[in-house]
Amino acid sequence: MPGRADELVYVVSTGSAMPMTDFRDGVLVGGLLKEFGDALARELRMTPRYLNVPRKRVEAPLANGQADILCDLRPEWLDGKDWLWSDAIFTNNEIVATRLDTAAVRGVAELRRQRIGTILGYRYAHLEVPLGDEFARDDAISDDFNLSKLLRKRFRYMLTNSLYFDYQRKIHPERALLNPVAYKVSAFDTYCALPPRGKLALPALDRAIQALKRRGEIQAIVDRFRPN
Repeated sequence: MPGRADELVYVVSTGSAMPMTDFRDGVLVGGLLKEFGDALARELRMTPRYLNVPRKRVEAPLANGQADILCDLRPEWLDGKDWLWSDAIFTNNEIVATRLDTAAVRGVAELRRQRIGTILGYRYAHLEVPLGDEFARDDAISDDFNLSKLLRKRFRYMLTNSLYFDYQRKIHPERALLNPVAYKVSAFDTYCALPPRGKLALPALDRAIQALKRRGEIQAIVDRFRPN
């Protein structure tokens, strides 16, 4: 059933991990996305609620009216072409991470036919195009699963993002094994998607995002999860 008029229902992918999402017993209790979602809902004078779904199913709740908004994504990562896209919320980098005992990647060509830790349902256009059939994905359900496989030497390379990897280099029990040097595949911004006929109008969403930016709230949220 759709939420109440004063409720803002976010779709959250269970394929993400800290610092983006902190799940406890299937409930989103913290992380960048929750802090941003809470702040955005306050700005809009609405009550936030979070609906957790697997990465490959994040669009369905927007389409069937179960949810109102989906954040931290880009248009090319989704199948639906009718979503309305907000102003940018986060700036991030797609990177290839390694263990300290593996030399950092210097170029895409080094990844040909190499097993690379990836996330099920994620699209990696900056590698899919140049590598083609030589892009050897090793899919897992989340960054945390991939990081565990990287540390256990299941593969040498992991595709992830700098917000996630920098955070893990700060807090992970085996952080000393992680290479501080990573190969930057691309820089990117992420946005929020709305259904075309949803309860929240795009101009109102953009005004709220800009207000949070002006007050430095989004930057403060990101800074809380950066390594010292």
